[in-house]
Amino acid sequence: MASDKDIIICHGVKKWFGDFQALHGVDLTVKEGEVVVIIGPSGSGKSTFIRCINRLEEHQEGSITVDGIELTNDLRNIEKIRSDVGMVFQSFNLFPHLTIMDNITLGPIWVRKKSKAEAEEKGMELLNRVGIPEQADKYPGQLSGGQQQRVAIARALAMEPKVMLFDEPTSALDPEMVNEVLQAMKELAQSGMTMLVVTHEMGFAREVADRVLFFDFGSLVEEGTPEHFFTNPQHDRTKLFLSQIL
Repeated sequence: MASDKDIIICHGVKKWFGDFQALHGVDLTVKEGEVVVIIGPSGSGKSTFIRCINRLEEHQEGSITVDGIELTNDLRNIEKIRSDVGMVFQSFNLFPHLTIMDNITLGPIWVRKKSKAEAEEKGMELLNRVGIPEQADKYPGQLSGGQQQRVAIARALAMEPKVMLFDEPTSALDPEMVNEVLQAMKELAQSGMTMLVVTHEMGFAREVADRVLFFDFGSLVEEGTPEHFFTNPQHDRTKLFLSQIL
């Protein structure tokens, strides 16, 4: 479902933490509507990379452009990009003292200036979409981990983002809860949302991704279609990684 429009353009992105170089000049272009899955060992820079795309981490060299806006130190650009880029983390980051509906409507009301009624109508639509409309009046602590992560997806979607970033969204979940979150993500992908997903869920990558990227030691080592990736990887490091996890 990807279009011809480039919505994310990363060129020569480098990132250091002190003396440690976490990213070594990453180049990536993502089309609107494309689903890109990023895999790789722990510490390979994949999470750091997607966190740079909405400036949760600051890159020191290279350029990142989202929907025509370059990420610089200009706060207006950062705020504009963040309002257009939704993010779902390993931990759900829900406000424990707010109901599920209030968690979802907070951003649209305060940032998008929606009315409470309009925000709640959209919130209910999104809770239906992720399969938990009956949880609207509960608090996060009353929900399972899988349900909380689906609320986190709904909350990100409530801001009507152009891009969704997922940073290992199922890694903190009990195994039986993983599928319900992946199902919500699959339906989102099929709706045409541009998605970058850092995950260890190879079945999801194989079924949903338009492209799979393999990161190692802060570099983009290999990329290709799921078919290429899982049946005919070219790089020895990719072959070793896949042999250890498949």
